[in-house]
Amino acid sequence: MSSIVKHGLAAAILALTTNTAVAVDTQARLAPVYERLESEGERNAVLNQMELGARAYELKDYETATRAFDFALNQIESFYSNKEGAEQARSLWYEEGRKDFKGEPYERVMAYYYRGLLYLQEQDWGNARASFEGGMLQDAFAEEDQNRFDFALMAYLSAWASFRESNDVMQDRALKELAVLRKDVPAFGKGHNTLLVVETGTSPRKLGDGIGHYELVYRRGRKFDEERVAVVLGGKETQVYPMEDVFWQATSRGGRAVDRIVKGKASFRSTNAGVGGVLADTASTLQILQPISGSLGAVAGTLGAIGAMQMFVASKVNAKADVRYWSSLPDAVHVMSLKSNPGQTATVKFFDKAGTELPELTQTVTMPDNGGVVWVRSRPSGTMPRHK
Repeated sequence: MSSIVKHGLAAAILALTTNTAVAVDTQARLAPVYERLESEGERNAVLNQMELGARAYELKDYETATRAFDFALNQIESFYSNKEGAEQARSLWYEEGRKDFKGEPYERVMAYYYRGLLYLQEQDWGNARASFEGGMLQDAFAEEDQNRFDFALMAYLSAWASFRESNDVMQDRALKELAVLRKDVPAFGKGHNTLLVVETGTSPRKLGDGIGHYELVYRRGRKFDEERVAVVLGGKETQVYPMEDVFWQATSRGGRAVDRIVKGKASFRSTNAGVGGVLADTASTLQILQPISGSLGAVAGTLGAIGAMQMFVASKVNAKADVRYWSSLPDAVHVMSLKSNPGQTATVKFFDKAGTELPELTQTVTMPDNGGVVWVRSRPSGTMPRHK
């Protein structure tokens, strides 16, 4: 046997062994989610498929992620396919938190976000755009009688899909929607072929509060300090734009801070809470809050509880708050379009609110051969909470 053949065979065996080891590790890390799917049944099926999809995506198991999000979105769309369906779902929330999980508005939007990213990776621009627009529609359904959305991330990603498709009409439409929410977003540049998406922090949490746990309160995720992101590419360091504060989305409707929800209807604060956290230093803060009130109101502490729901309790109804939540979501999403060359490497750096670098979180990434999506998460998903 020639040395060339021997070396080729050895390389093939090494690659097979490595791929097998990676696959085994991936399945081991996803095993707790599969156990939940088996033990918690239909009631939590959508929640656990969301968890499976996000965690599989993180592990680059895109086939599993695609199946999981397709299942979750099929269930969501069967229930929230129109405004009437969304209103019905909100009214059904009141029934003790025992219904099948379909997610809060921000969770449903984020399911479309991940599915859209999967389409982008396949360079299926049309379906990617459709997925992001589906998320925009779900956000609009959530805004009570306002028929508006404020999830800027989805408009940006829709515009990016159209930019890559060279569909100027759809791109311009999405950028006009985005400009209402984020006037300071850097434009897509000539020759840009890569989208950098960086997720920071940990998921918003839902907690039962008050006597009998009838109130639902939201809190920011715990155990993270990163709020800002920069990328070093070709010797140049650039800030990655903080596009979306997921916690703000969890605690607002149509750009307005929620005080409480009674029988599925949101009651808004008379003064506006701060957007908080990751968006605090962008022009977006004023853009979100200005149309609502002449005064910006008091800024809530970002780690404080935000009262989102005060349940009316009938004497014969055990209406405890539904505190199930998608635990593998980030606190915020940062984005940047750029021009890259195949095999080029970049360094992603993370900083706390004061601008101090967090070197333990630094990551090096390799640009895709034909452009595409480079997705980075500041820290791995944690252990899922046990939902009853």
